[in-house]
Amino acid sequence: MENEIKSIKVAFVQKVGDDQYETETMWCDIVDNNNYKIANIPAIVKNVSLGDIIEVEYDIDEERYYFENLVLASGNSTVHILVYRDEDVDPVKIWLEDNKCESKILRQRNIVAVNIPKQINYSPIKKYLDQGEEKEIWTYEESCLEHDY
Repeated sequence: MENEIKSIKVAFVQKVGDDQYETETMWCDIVDNNNYKIANIPAIVKNVSLGDIIEVEYDIDEERYYFENLVLASGNSTVHILVYRDEDVDPVKIWLEDNKCESKILRQRNIVAVNIPKQINYSPIKKYLDQGEEKEIWTYEESCLEHDY
């Protein structure tokens, strides 16, 4: 039986300052020809979410796939939380998971990347995020907001 490739690593490049760029790679599952479904929660990249369908382009010189366009939004939202103290990171992740949001931690930067599924009511999550920000436990950005509140 032939081994069929079902997913690839895709590089997402975003501008973070004057002449400064940051690249995050994420696994994406093959949908068809050049369309792939994002299989990871974006830790730093903005404007995409877990489950979004994207178009990629292969760079022959770099032997790497790059994000080209958003084809179809999943309806999920992505929030990035920058937690100020190390000891507050895990409790944030636990609270979010108790409220049916997947998350991952980028420990070297104390970032909790959160996937808020489209079927989840965002209002209680938003309230929790605002309270933590008011108490100066973290700051956050709604890096890809598909939810109404």
